[in-house]
Amino acid sequence: MSSDRTPDLSKWLLLLPLAYLLHLAEEWWGGEGFVAWTLRALGRPVSETRFLVLNAIVWPLFCALTLLAFRKRSMAWFPTTFGTVILINAGLHVLGTMVSGSYSPGLVTAAFLYLPLGGLAMRSGRRGLSESAFGWAVLLGVVIHAVVAVIAFS
Repeated sequence: MSSDRTPDLSKWLLLLPLAYLLHLAEEWWGGEGFVAWTLRALGRPVSETRFLVLNAIVWPLFCALTLLAFRKRSMAWFPTTFGTVILINAGLHVLGTMVSGSYSPGLVTAAFLYLPLGGLAMRSGRRGLSESAFGWAVLLGVVIHAVVAVIAFS
């Protein structure tokens, strides 16, 4: 990251962990629940235990890293990474709903929280990070989402 470009780490970025928590609640309690939906709609189950353990690790970690991004300039890339993860997740919820013809639990928070907040995080990172730092932050978000998906569905 260049010294003259700093992402706008506005207070709205603190909504990222809250949006994630609300999204998890919708995935757990929305419709038939994400665990049951993945088995029915995708033919690939995500076990309840795996869903709970993954999110019990990732949510607090993302909360801590988001807060750290406000305190340490060297962590200013993290909201872009978080934004990438949630934008991918939102896209997959929309795609899953369209392909299955059924409500993918998590779709509402994905559409109304993840898409706008993820977009704002990306815009902030694009404006404030160097091209290289922005690219690496996005790539890390893609890798994180891929790793979590592999773990969830394995």
